Amino acid sequence: MPDKTLFPGKTYSPADLLDPSVKPMAADLRRFALRLGLSGTRFAVNGILRHRFWVRRNKLWEYARGVDGLLCSFYLAEPEKNAKPRVLDFGGAATLPILYLAEIGCEVLCLDIDAALTNWTNEHSKRRGWKLHASTHNLVTTHAPAEWGLFDAVISFSVLEHIPKAAQPLILERLAKLLKPGGIFALTFDFGPEAPVQDAVRDLTEVERLVAATGLDYLDGQPLTDTGERFALDRRHPSRRFTFASLFLKKRSSPARTCTE
Repeated sequence: MPDKTLFPGKTYSPADLLDPSVKPMAADLRRFALRLGLSGTRFAVNGILRHRFWVRRNKLWEYARGVDGLLCSFYLAEPEKNAKPRVLDFGGAATLPILYLAEIGCEVLCLDIDAALTNWTNEHSKRRGWKLHASTHNLVTTHAPAEWGLFDAVISFSVLEHIPKAAQPLILERLAKLLKPGGIFALTFDFGPEAPVQDAVRDLTEVERLVAATGLDYLDGQPLTDTGERFALDRRHPSRRFTFASLFLKKRSSPARTCTE
């Protein structure tokens, strides 16, 4: 198959789940969610931990793009067969992406101020023998300790909008500093004027300011593309039509490369 540029930043479109760059990972995550459900293992969505067998299409979209984007980028830089990325997750304790990454052998540190979710994550990780640890360290108020070191990837899915707007540039800057040279930052957030969360990202100008705060480059060299599609994504606010944005940034180290399917 021809080379393709790795995962441009864009807003949600249901058709993306049929795209060859997203579809295989979406299928993997569907199967993993089903296995968790059939085994009686709970996982969290939007901070709610319960027994479930699937996630909604919009969540599957952000998870599949984010996880596949970071893995593809890592294996371009580290082609050794047994290499696994070291990942920092911000705000996703007990969620499907970190459980999946731990299941395939990645080392994952998850930061989440919800003590119940972090405790559940650590207990489940211990039972499974995973290299997954969750911490309630609040990176918004406290710098990362030096012993954490640097990470191959940072991920954060639909968390940014829950941080006060004034603190969003600061947290993105702190997360970006924890990346190794060449590391990838996979980020999603609620987007649009009608997004119901108070501190959601509203427009492309705001996106540019947040990216500038990270000091990172767009993975494909292009700014976020807004498709213009809007959806009733929050069942609590059926009249509010908005979307998700999926963004990939990279810490400078070498010229951009492409990922071959």
